[in-house]
Amino acid sequence: AFCAQGPSVRALAPMSAAVAAVGYWSLFVQYPNHELVLRELLPPQSLSELRDALEVFDDQHLLVADELRGELTPVERIAQLRDGVCLHVAVPRRRIYVTRHDGIVRQKAIVWYPGAGAEQIEGAIVKACGFPIGTPVELLDGQDAVVISATIPNETSLTVVPLLPEGASVGYRANGGSVATSGSGRPDHVERRRQLESPRTRGGPSRSATTPSGARLAKPRAAGSGFGGSLPRCAHGSGSGDSGGSGVASASAGLVYGQRGAAPHNGSIGSAPVGRTGSPSRGSAPLDVPIADSASGHAISGSFARDEHCVHILMGHGGPVLSLCTVGDVLFSGSQDCNIMIWDLNNFQYIGTLPGHTGVVKCMAATLARKMLCSGSQDKTIRIWSLETFSSTKTLTGHTSEVNSLAIFDGMDILLSGGEDRSVRVWDLSSLCQLASLEQAHLSGVFAVRQLDAGQFISAGRDRTLKVWLSSTWQLRSTLSPPHFDCVSDLAVAPRSGLFYSASRDRSIRKWDASNLESDLQLTNAHSDWAMSLAISPSELSLFSGSRDSVVKVWDQNLNCRDVLSGHRGGISALLCVENNLFSASHDRTVRVWRVDQFEHA
Repeated sequence: AFCAQGPSVRALAPMSAAVAAVGYWSLFVQYPNHELVLRELLPPQSLSELRDALEVFDDQHLLVADELRGELTPVERIAQLRDGVCLHVAVPRRRIYVTRHDGIVRQKAIVWYPGAGAEQIEGAIVKACGFPIGTPVELLDGQDAVVISATIPNETSLTVVPLLPEGASVGYRANGGSVATSGSGRPDHVERRRQLESPRTRGGPSRSATTPSGARLAKPRAAGSGFGGSLPRCAHGSGSGDSGGSGVASASAGLVYGQRGAAPHNGSIGSAPVGRTGSPSRGSAPLDVPIADSASGHAISGSFARDEHCVHILMGHGGPVLSLCTVGDVLFSGSQDCNIMIWDLNNFQYIGTLPGHTGVVKCMAATLARKMLCSGSQDKTIRIWSLETFSSTKTLTGHTSEVNSLAIFDGMDILLSGGEDRSVRVWDLSSLCQLASLEQAHLSGVFAVRQLDAGQFISAGRDRTLKVWLSSTWQLRSTLSPPHFDCVSDLAVAPRSGLFYSASRDRSIRKWDASNLESDLQLTNAHSDWAMSLAISPSELSLFSGSRDSVVKVWDQNLNCRDVLSGHRGGISALLCVENNLFSASHDRTVRVWRVDQFEHA
């Protein structure tokens, strides 16, 4: 079905007089699995410009409603569009059918989406055929061997043959699973696990990849750590959720910390994420993913030695990771898959998942004092989560479009939110009520809000400008100049140094003086593509920037580049620095952990 045109659609968000005066188009975009979103932009001159403005990835299809034929057709030229048109973003998928060589499994469908790597596709094939995880296999099309890749033709039927060592055989478990055994009689996957555990197998310090799976149990934190004691048991996570008490979806169905096989809980526990290990990801980096021992149920992290400073990779999201937040010793990651995943900062282990949003989770902020997590989404809402029960306690409504940025105002118990509706809203965290709404704060969507000091905050947006506001009256103090040449995508504040920085899609980073609100330095072409995210180290000696060019750059206070951190295979959408670790969230569906203490020297 395609969306209707006319006044009913335009009523979603009428254009302001200022926006209409400069000839903006209003386009209504249906992103995958989400509500209709209003996008206002200057008439595009090319399809690439349009896709960039709408943030449509290269592997996604842009469709327009054909009113004459009553169907969706691909957008192939700008002439197909006009002001007020409705567009759809579709994610193509690929499907093949596999049959085991011995006929036990026949015509099993394997489906993946753009971004899936050969290792992940092979893992899905192995799992579908009932082989032990990690079993190498060969695909045959008749007598021809087929290379496992994401570009295997759609609807192909292939035969799967396990590649076993000489003298090995394939046995079967009572439950139908197969076990490959070596000449010694030990299952092959047990041999591989013993090799991984052997200190002689790998040289040098190892980095590990953490993927949530049904076999991984989250460990309770020691009392007194984090935000006031041990983590709550999932089975006792019920809370006064506003929508039935959505809360943690644990690492396995019915999981109680430290216990397997418990009955599913009827309270705030969501259903477990299924098949996280095999979830497709956008071009994940080459690594040895955790090898699960199907006999013991434990996952073993492999090692990989490429990115010099990367010490861990957090995997499990089903879409690009767009936001990060930390409180105490817990990390939260929000994604296009509409979920928030929880990680233990002590050991980088997966704890659970917070389901509830019906749109992309674009931003988060947390307060330790109130033991509260706030998350903003494309579904136009801000959800409030209790850090004691990991359950949703309230949903804040007011924005008329997606929520792009959140910030908690220290010392005032205030939450700031910036939205695609061009407004900045002020919320009281005590009563969870709206205190003020700064309508038309920008001429277009607000991309970032940050506290500048005890009495001011700063906002930036799609209209290329940065604005400083007074917290005493919530009135505009100043619009900063000169502006960027494209959208301002992120801000980072160094309060002790009296500095702040802005990153823009014009590929530049600008340094600002917080005392006089003037910029004395702009680094053009800081990246080869959009500068999308910023973070400052705790010492404020280092600035980190992430870009759509898939790299993180390290800068000193005067924007001299000190290092380049590579390894991601997708744009860097969010950065967060905690003590000696930098966390980078990417469109490749992973979060990488980097050691950055070596940069903390003046």
